[in-house]
Amino acid sequence: MLTIMNDQMRFSVRNVFAVFVISLAWNFAGAASNVVPLPKLPSGTIEMRVAYVVNPRLPRMSPAQLEILLAATKSTVREHFGVDLRFTQARELAIDTLFERIPAKRRKDALEQIYDFKSGKGDHDRLAKAFGAGFKESGESLTELIAFARPYTGELKENSFEALGVALSRLQLDRIGRWKSIKGLDGTPAIDATPYNEFTMWLALGYADLPFELVLTNQIIASVEYVFPAPHAAVRGGYSNGVTTYSKSARFKTVSIWSTFAFTADDEWARQMRNGEHYNPEEAARLAGIGAAHEIGHQLFHFLHPFGQSACVMNPVPMFAYRAWAEKLSPGDCPIGSSAAIRPGAYKFLY
Repeated sequence: MLTIMNDQMRFSVRNVFAVFVISLAWNFAGAASNVVPLPKLPSGTIEMRVAYVVNPRLPRMSPAQLEILLAATKSTVREHFGVDLRFTQARELAIDTLFERIPAKRRKDALEQIYDFKSGKGDHDRLAKAFGAGFKESGESLTELIAFARPYTGELKENSFEALGVALSRLQLDRIGRWKSIKGLDGTPAIDATPYNEFTMWLALGYADLPFELVLTNQIIASVEYVFPAPHAAVRGGYSNGVTTYSKSARFKTVSIWSTFAFTADDEWARQMRNGEHYNPEEAARLAGIGAAHEIGHQLFHFLHPFGQSACVMNPVPMFAYRAWAEKLSPGDCPIGSSAAIRPGAYKFLY
């Protein structure tokens, strides 16, 4: 799931959703200054270094499941993008140790953009205004944005960016509470006082020592920020399954981060977000691997999202019903370049 605004491009409503789902690395304090170049992919097999970032309080995948996940990612990338991958053995990292690597300035900037929903001290008026301004500045059609949001918000008091911002910010705050209610393995809330769930903190990791191209994690990434509002993020309660962002230490200067939490969680809210789908351990790993290939598309080709094109692996999954999403994939019906969103270089990663 991803973030920063592209440069001078104006997207149709389906592409504003990319604002939160593809996370673009940015400078929190000011304008981005550099563009990550589109990778010149070598011939033959591409090796990717893999890390598995573990929060011991949350469900994790077994080594056998991780093997299934990576095998599914490899085969899906080959089928949809024509690229052969080789993954290194996943290096396990403790999440607390990893987050300590974030430079102090980047940590400070990231934390300043967070709406404090945990303590209830966030400024809703500021959040609603930020949402309204963000939607307006995106250049998107107000009519189309309202049409997307209407099934979740109902009719607005008035058809304006400001009213839309109020409605969607309230919806995200309401639904983030459902993620907040999920318990960890120790019986305490899965989202606790640590910043591990915060989307902006995962973006800041790109400025740390993170020499990997693929980072898997069992951490839940669900939060609320005063920056980068997106309708699809709001209706999912601020949840992000995937993040592809700038990384100073990665081979192609971007890293794909992929959470397995939505595949292993089995509480009522997670099942509701999956439209009732239930996965056994093997299927959970396989579907997680297919989904991770989506992030590899962002990393290697800088693709956007061809929203609504169900044959395309770059089309984000509706909510978390990954089985239904995967069954509709058809690489032959979605060749590279068949739409503007899946032309190499369509997205600009800034840092």
